[in-house]
Amino acid sequence: MRSMHLREKFQSIVEPAFGPRAFVFNGAFAGIRMANAPDSYPHEWRAGAEAFGRNYGDAFARTGSLAIARFSTSVLLHEDTRYQRSRSSSVPGRLSHALLFTFIDKTDGGHTMPALSNFTGAAAAGFIGNAYLPTGFDDLTHAGQGATVAFGGLAVGNITQEFAPEIGRALLKIHIRHVPLPPVWWTGGN
Repeated sequence: MRSMHLREKFQSIVEPAFGPRAFVFNGAFAGIRMANAPDSYPHEWRAGAEAFGRNYGDAFARTGSLAIARFSTSVLLHEDTRYQRSRSSSVPGRLSHALLFTFIDKTDGGHTMPALSNFTGAAAAGFIGNAYLPTGFDDLTHAGQGATVAFGGLAVGNITQEFAPEIGRALLKIHIRHVPLPPVWWTGGN
């Protein structure tokens, strides 16, 4: 696999975080957050258009900071953040590979390295996205939880990419002809 140029890294990591699908998913996240708001959330974070805007801003800050931190780290450390599917034919082997790829990446030269961009991206999502939450939710514990959720989201993305062909075939069996799956689904390509 050839190394990615700066523009390709930007297009695969940052652009999707600010594209049309990100607007939809951030909106969905904001709606879910409002529907399941903790009891101690202030009213201005739980009801109405302003609350939706606050929660939407939080979701957008998380996805944007995750993408920018991953991109910056991958450029500085020459990390190739593209997921490489497993060569195994067993489901446990493929699942293990997808989860491991959350912790390990390749360099632009093809060597194995820790997935530092995933760690910095998740940390940025947890801490930057946490910066303006209401009092009691803007602490270190909640930032750590947000970072863990973001890191888990990266693992889910790897699993989805690993099993995309099977997911596509399953959708065809239930007569859903075309649902674009990652990486096309995330990047907005055709």
